[in-house]
Amino acid sequence: MALAAAIWVVLVGSAIPAVGDTKLGIIGFACGTVIGTALVVCSVALPAFRYGIDSIDISKASLGIRGSGIALVGLIVMGIGWAGVALALVARGSATLFANMGGDHGDVDERLVVAIALLLIPLFYLLVRHGLDAIRRVNQLAGPALLILACVSLALLWRRYGSDNLMQQNVPADQALTTDRLKAFAYAMEFGVTMALSWWPYMGGLYRFLRYRRHAVGPAILGGSLIGTTLSASVAALATVHLGSPDPVVWLVALTGPAIGPVLVGIVLLLSIPAICLLLYFVASAAQQLRSLARTPWNARVIVALAPLALVGFNTSWTLAHVVTVATFGSLVFISICGIVLADFWVLRRGRIDLPHIFVDGVEGHYWYKVGVNWAAMLTIAAGCAAYLYLYDPISLSARTAFRYAGAALPVMTGSALLYLLLMKLAPKSRDVERQGQASPEGAIVRVGL
Repeated sequence: MALAAAIWVVLVGSAIPAVGDTKLGIIGFACGTVIGTALVVCSVALPAFRYGIDSIDISKASLGIRGSGIALVGLIVMGIGWAGVALALVARGSATLFANMGGDHGDVDERLVVAIALLLIPLFYLLVRHGLDAIRRVNQLAGPALLILACVSLALLWRRYGSDNLMQQNVPADQALTTDRLKAFAYAMEFGVTMALSWWPYMGGLYRFLRYRRHAVGPAILGGSLIGTTLSASVAALATVHLGSPDPVVWLVALTGPAIGPVLVGIVLLLSIPAICLLLYFVASAAQQLRSLARTPWNARVIVALAPLALVGFNTSWTLAHVVTVATFGSLVFISICGIVLADFWVLRRGRIDLPHIFVDGVEGHYWYKVGVNWAAMLTIAAGCAAYLYLYDPISLSARTAFRYAGAALPVMTGSALLYLLLMKLAPKSRDVERQGQASPEGAIVRVGL
């Protein structure tokens, strides 16, 4: 719940009313997050719990020892992308608070926004360099506090607009993405599915530390998707459509008043810092799997992860204007990868991985394809990305007629799984499938890293 209630969920929730029907949009978003989370749990979380390895290592069985680099790059890009979105919101929100301190509501000084962003980066470094324990201790307070604030905001909205009117307000028809209710539901579900799929690269790293199997599904579905993500996004959607601004800094002040509002905004912005640091921790940890960075000291990898955020500091407006695009493009490659790993692990391998061979970089390993890359999987990923962009344009949010029936992510994921199984059936049997279950060969060279 704590991780799923991060500030970028509020930004995605602010886009829900744009589908044209706020109530239908919230329902569609909830359905999308539940379905997407369930697929991510089955694809990568359960194997991670069973074998104690992360998402990238799990993907090596289907993508190839070196082919898994595409998932690794996706993890790094997505982590930096979402951290950049949150940084842009914190910097711009803080600058807005400073600008309004004297009661004036003038334009935000862009130089102040850049200065705050650049000052925050060293703070991120100090937190991340101390590792996961320091971030976790801070987030244990930050996550529940954000959820409490979401509940309080929902109660205030309910009190102001009443139960009858709260869910009935919609954006003007000329500002909506569509007037077709079925297509509106598909848009909202797409937002939810892609939001859930953004967890794919990180879920393995979380589930490898899970103690009990009975905790594998309930907390992710009920806590993560329904309470954490859906509650926070729904509150943002209702506040956006009633108070007229997608900016949480603006609608939170409008909802709670000029005296309490700025204080709450300051708390929200402060509580967003641990979530940013958690993503940067994942990025710096994953970077170790790149051979060029394998022997790099931890502090140096943290600096490398932080470097792109300096560019975000100079482009905060553009970043916040393209949140849905960041979410969709960030999840684009993982739509096909999720379908491939699902089909590979549960259908081809019947839920078994020869764990030592996940780390064998060479022809001795069971998971070695030609030059270390499973080209059937690469072809499937390319086809999946092309099919997705054909159905749905994440930049303009325009979609083809077929989109209205099931969105784009779910059909592409299903098609990717089927295409992968077909290509693996047509291709000559690979070493990894033939030798499943055999003992590890003596003298196999284990090299960790791509």
